[in-house]
Amino acid sequence: MPSMPCGRARRSGCRAIVPIVNFPLDELGPAVTARAETWERLRLDWQIRPVAPNHGKPVVVSEFESTTWLGGLLIWISGEAELDAVRVSDDQAVSKHYDLTGLDGLEALLGELDALLTAGHVPDAAVVHQCPAAPAS
Repeated sequence: MPSMPCGRARRSGCRAIVPIVNFPLDELGPAVTARAETWERLRLDWQIRPVAPNHGKPVVVSEFESTTWLGGLLIWISGEAELDAVRVSDDQAVSKHYDLTGLDGLEALLGELDALLTAGHVPDAAVVHQCPAAPAS
């Protein structure tokens, strides 16, 4: 496992262990499909793009949209993930960073998205903000 210096202890040779994650990016599609009943009830359409090489750090990009919500989910091979969801009625956005280590983490992420879209429950550690208004044409 690679290691990296840990703060001031660098001078003493202390190194932190950083796990290598090779997140199974191709599993996003099946995980989304497993919740098809929920997405259908919400009339939520998903678009999942093929895994992109992204300059040596592969990523899967997906978008979701309904009449009430729109958003996206990005997951990198490292397990880093970004979820953004915007409520159409008032442009309130919810953003959250995840560090996924396996499929259980992906299930938790999708569970939090489900709770947000169905019950308005904002995930712990999420940032809630207002999207800028579109310029008038």
